[in-house]
Amino acid sequence: MDSVSNFTSVDEDKLINYLKISYSENELNSLCRNLDLEKEDIFSKYVPFRQNCENFVDEVKRHGYFHRLFLLLQSEPFYRERLISTFPELNLSSPKKKEKLDSLTKTVHFTNNDKQHENLDHEEWIRNCKDNMVLILGKDSPEEYMQELEKIGENVKEIGYSPIFIKKQEEIDSISNEDKMLAYASLSRFIIIEKSYAAGQIDEAKICAINRFPAIWLQKSGMGDTWMQGDYEADFKFIKVIQYEEGSLNEAIQEGIKWVEDFIETKKQYLNNIYPWRNKGIDINP
Repeated sequence: MDSVSNFTSVDEDKLINYLKISYSENELNSLCRNLDLEKEDIFSKYVPFRQNCENFVDEVKRHGYFHRLFLLLQSEPFYRERLISTFPELNLSSPKKKEKLDSLTKTVHFTNNDKQHENLDHEEWIRNCKDNMVLILGKDSPEEYMQELEKIGENVKEIGYSPIFIKKQEEIDSISNEDKMLAYASLSRFIIIEKSYAAGQIDEAKICAINRFPAIWLQKSGMGDTWMQGDYEADFKFIKVIQYEEGSLNEAIQEGIKWVEDFIETKKQYLNNIYPWRNKGIDINP
């Protein structure tokens, strides 16, 4: 790809139209999040989707983020076949084949005499996980149940997140099954639990509730894993139960993600207001 200067003359109308026809509202929100743009400065539910695309492009321009945006548009979660033909003047390329180790799972090596570098790398890695990783829990055996969870993962990935399945993660000798699940849950932006069948996710759902992890509970209509947790949504505002029919899983996931992102944004604003070191101009991450 050419240098950053090539992106200073991007055809903004063409970019707005490309975003409008290529991405859903949730996907545009994901682009916004990956660029560290404030969603409330851009999106409004009272205007047409194209207007939100215009607002997004205006904010990208104001921050000088066209280069960063097009890097994202060439990455696997956001790449669309029409990208290269729409912007031939930018010499864009399709994403390389997905590597086994990506930014969420790569091993970072540190030296004992570089503590400042170590802390910064850890902070960046954790922030990346909390921005992008989604833990998906549910009945995962026999294989046909795992395939149902993978369908959820495919939907989540298309929107721009990185889905994680506990069963597919390597074991760590020093931790129990519960510790393993809790470690991934703590790093995730939010959790999706498929609760149509009785299985180990009953325990996992309770762990998530106790630890206040934002969670979407998906249930096929007329089904469910246990009545003992049927009232959790009434008491825990970070849990949302969504019923879905056989052919409406995609819509249920989109509804859940819209809800959970709104919840996370509200919580973020609340925490920034109550913690004095966040709202008095103190920069703890120079």
